[in-house]
Amino acid sequence: MELTPKSIRRIELFVSNDISHSSYLVTALDEFCNKNNLKLDLSFNIYGNEGRVHVLHNDLKITKHHFLKVCYVRLTLNTSKKLLLAFDFSDSDVFFSLKALERVDYYFKRTYTQNNVELVREKFKTKVLPLGIPFMVRPDKIKNRKRLKIYFILGNLFNAIKFDKILLSRLSKRYTKSTLELESFITTRTLSDFQNYSKPKDLNSVFYQKRLFPNEKDEDTREVHRQRIGIVRLLKKQFPNHFIGGIKNDKNLHTGYKDCASSITGSQAEFLKITKESGICIYTRGLANSIGWTLPEFMSQGKAIIAEKQFVKFNEELVHGKHLLYFSNSTELEQNIKDLLSEPLEIERLSRNSRAYYEENISPKIYFRNILEKLNA
Repeated sequence: MELTPKSIRRIELFVSNDISHSSYLVTALDEFCNKNNLKLDLSFNIYGNEGRVHVLHNDLKITKHHFLKVCYVRLTLNTSKKLLLAFDFSDSDVFFSLKALERVDYYFKRTYTQNNVELVREKFKTKVLPLGIPFMVRPDKIKNRKRLKIYFILGNLFNAIKFDKILLSRLSKRYTKSTLELESFITTRTLSDFQNYSKPKDLNSVFYQKRLFPNEKDEDTREVHRQRIGIVRLLKKQFPNHFIGGIKNDKNLHTGYKDCASSITGSQAEFLKITKESGICIYTRGLANSIGWTLPEFMSQGKAIIAEKQFVKFNEELVHGKHLLYFSNSTELEQNIKDLLSEPLEIERLSRNSRAYYEENISPKIYFRNILEKLNA
């Protein structure tokens, strides 16, 4: 039986413990249900989070670690058949949810790298597919807000239960953190904010804005920080009349990096505003080689994007020279910028193509429809 909107009787979303990443799925499902006259039912996450699969040295290691960034969706078809889908929003390409791999029919992985997925497929029967390029967004109107709040907070409290002497303190901290995360979702940018875009004020402006993370204990974090600082200093030196942005000026910006401080506050609303006004936007990876939210945000606004070359697999390939320009080092980055600044028509061509990719592959308006098409393939 072909899977179509008309073949679905019920869609059930089990509220995730991570609302920031799963907000993209919440918005996509809301759009899909609105368009196809279906009801989106919210449920408490009954699947639990304990159990993690770690791809380590070309082998799999299974541990009891909790895996929080996974969201479940259950489809009930008109035939009464049920399909369980898992959406893994983790930054890491080496960690997977054990329970999801054991239970679901399809597993969608955000940071999907071919070799690691193939190792997982050898042990588990679940079909693992690329999730796509999500970002934080909410529906224009949040439905069932009270139920979403209850399930989200209860899920996080339940996950914090461990009977020891600091149980009450841990529950209190988890409750506070959960309410702050929920408030961030409720006040984040809406789907309409991303759907609406216009020609930039200055086609030759070059925008790069990043932040530093709270600690540098991990070598991956240190490498990300070195890269971001290096790029800001390059842009300030080589393109002083075009560069906008820098490193968010907060407590994580060390004294030695204050020359990189940005005058842009880094709020979500201001970030999108500056993106809309810019002609050229530069993207670099997140932690663990993940694809950060800024890449789809740039594409939503039809930007000419110069992006660090990545190895994550998407449903539809991002093609160098068509959707964006890739760079592997600072020399290539600098040359790409110079080439675009000398060719305004090329900026406009890349801009049209990046927006088209967003509309066809990323926008929450079409995302879940595309998922169904993948399941039919």
